[in-house]
Amino acid sequence: MKPLLRVALCGAGLLSSSIALAADNNMSPEERAVRMAYAKIIFAVQVQTVEQSVHQKHRKLDTPALNNALENNDLRITLSGFTVGNVSEIVQRDIHDLVTLPNGESVMSISGTHTSFKEHGKLTEETGLGIPEWLPGSGGGQPTVNATLAEVLAVNQPTDDFQRYAMFNVTVSFQGKSRKYRALVLFGKDANSTDKVLVTDTVLGSAPQDMMTQSIYPAVLLETSQGEVPAVLSWFESKQMPATSCMPSSHGTAGSQDVCCDPNSLKCGISADELKRSAAYVEAGTAAEN
Repeated sequence: MKPLLRVALCGAGLLSSSIALAADNNMSPEERAVRMAYAKIIFAVQVQTVEQSVHQKHRKLDTPALNNALENNDLRITLSGFTVGNVSEIVQRDIHDLVTLPNGESVMSISGTHTSFKEHGKLTEETGLGIPEWLPGSGGGQPTVNATLAEVLAVNQPTDDFQRYAMFNVTVSFQGKSRKYRALVLFGKDANSTDKVLVTDTVLGSAPQDMMTQSIYPAVLLETSQGEVPAVLSWFESKQMPATSCMPSSHGTAGSQDVCCDPNSLKCGISADELKRSAAYVEAGTAAEN
C-alpha cells in the first residue's frame, strides 16, 4: 500500500514549505493564509499576461488590446466552505473524504517563471507564474487509494508535526472550463521546529504551495522601461490596494516586499505609494512633462 500512496499523492501535489501566518481579526490565520496564496495565483497570471502583451507590442500596446488579453486569460478562483481546526480531529479519516483525489478529470498546469531584464547596466529579476493550461487528468474512474490521513503523513511527511488544518471547496474557471473540488492545507512544524505548511490541491498542483512563500512582486514592469506604457500604468492604477494589505516578502532583501492582497475578494495589486515610487511611473511622468 505504501508505494501506491506515494505515487497517488505525488500526483496530487502534496508539497511542503515554510510559512509565516499573519493575524486577522475577521478570519482564522489558517484561512487567511490560504486565501492570500490563491489570490496571488490570480494576480500572477494577470502579471504574466501583461508582460506578454508588452513583449509583443511594447509602446504600441493600448488599453483595449491589454484588456482583451486579460479577458482571454481570466483565471477565476472561488474558495468556500472552510473548515478549520486541529489535525487530531481529522487524522483518522480517509484521505478521499478530505480532498478530491485524481479521478480522470482535467487538471491545470501553471508553471513557475523567472524573468530577468537588464537595462542601463542594472539587472531586474522577478518570480511568478505562467499562463495556465488545462491538461488531461490521471486516475480515471473512482480513486483507488484507501488510507487515512495519518497513514499518508507517515509515508510522505514522517518527521513533520502538523497541528492545524484548513479544508475548503475550490472552484476554478479558465477559458470556458471549470472544476469544483476539495483541497486541504496542514500547518505545523518540521523536524527543526520551523513553521511548515503542506498543501494538497489535485487540480492546481504546486501553485498554491509556491504562493504561500514566493514573492510575485512585478519588478520588471515597475522598475524598468517595460512598464513605461500608459496602458500598463493605467492597469496598475486600477489594481491599487491599501498599504495595510501589503505582505513582506518571505525572501530577498530586508526591504523587499510582496504584493498587496485582500483575502476576502482574492484581489491583489500594489499600493498607491509603491506605484508612485516605481521607476516606470516616475519615468513615464517625466517623459509626459517633457
